[in-house]
Amino acid sequence: MASKIEIEKYNFDQSLLAFERKSNAPEIICRVVQSFLKGLQQNSIVFYGDQTIKIAEIACGPGNRTIGYFKGIDFQPGYDIRATDINATFTGENGFNFSSCKGSEDTNAASILGKNEKNLGLTVKAYLQAITTQSMPLKTFSIKRGNAFLENPLHLLVSRSDDIQSERSTFSLVNIFHCLYYVFNEKEPEEAFQRFFHSLKHDILADNGVALFCHSTLKPNSHIALEYKYAFQSIHDIHPTTQEYEKYSLDHIIEKNCQQNNLPCYKVEFLTKVHFTQALFDQQDIIRDIYRYDELDENAIDDIHRLLFIARRSPMELYKDKSDIGLNHLLDTVQAIVRNDGGILEHNALQVVLSQNASQQQKQAVMNMAEAKTKLVDSKVA
Repeated sequence: MASKIEIEKYNFDQSLLAFERKSNAPEIICRVVQSFLKGLQQNSIVFYGDQTIKIAEIACGPGNRTIGYFKGIDFQPGYDIRATDINATFTGENGFNFSSCKGSEDTNAASILGKNEKNLGLTVKAYLQAITTQSMPLKTFSIKRGNAFLENPLHLLVSRSDDIQSERSTFSLVNIFHCLYYVFNEKEPEEAFQRFFHSLKHDILADNGVALFCHSTLKPNSHIALEYKYAFQSIHDIHPTTQEYEKYSLDHIIEKNCQQNNLPCYKVEFLTKVHFTQALFDQQDIIRDIYRYDELDENAIDDIHRLLFIARRSPMELYKDKSDIGLNHLLDTVQAIVRNDGGILEHNALQVVLSQNASQQQKQAVMNMAEAKTKLVDSKVA
């Protein structure tokens, strides 16, 4: 039987899919975000009146995530989404503007989808599909390709370049989900964080606006701690020091930048878990020897892809590395964590940031919501 794992190359898409197959993170994150959005609506924060809600989607990805979060939220005035991402697969090479000035939204969207334009990005198609199926009352949207952490985000969020001044500080909702990790790839990460929060404060958030940040936090034995050690070599051990936590954990970085910009910030913490199969133990001798990978069964192959998602390297590169970030060391570490915890835990945070001009009433309502969600969120990750 031919090996089903590419030995010489790291396949990110395969490893991500293997991770998601055994992780409850997508389901739990969706439930937490949905619950908070409904809480905002119940408190007449963002969701009120008869005007469409203008939403900024930073690093929007393929778009289906946002649609899922808003599923089941009844808000007839609808939404105007302004999305940006650095990946042309999502945005399309030239971006996209959708307006329903002529005819109904679903008719216009169906017409565009019917043309099967090859240059449409995945996000564009997802938004158009949401309009045609009426799964989200999306009235208008625009998508631009760019790096919101290197460029001025406002320039990427306005539908037309000559509208910058009129659209400054007009976004009622800003979604920044699982993308701030990429700021560490910038030449000067600390400066990039500072620029982004300065723009969030002065260019993006409306006076009544709410920004939602969702991400993993750097805790001992967590999935993100494993990545930071084995993939990025940012930390020396999977038990990060206080200094490493303050430098690399996004919850701390967000809180620090919010304090510096006088932006109210509240946090909901919750757990998720990724599981491995028994093959991780039963076939460990074969897993340690890439030249025997044609002997592996499907479960073991899936487990290897989950290991590669941590290491972000090819099996060959990982196998040849005999140091404490190589294959044997990684397998030993993951096995020990799985034996103890039944899987690899991920510590997550939904951080809610308000405008500097938020009213005391809004601050109190959001603080109460965050405290209630922290107590009630289902963190059972068996």
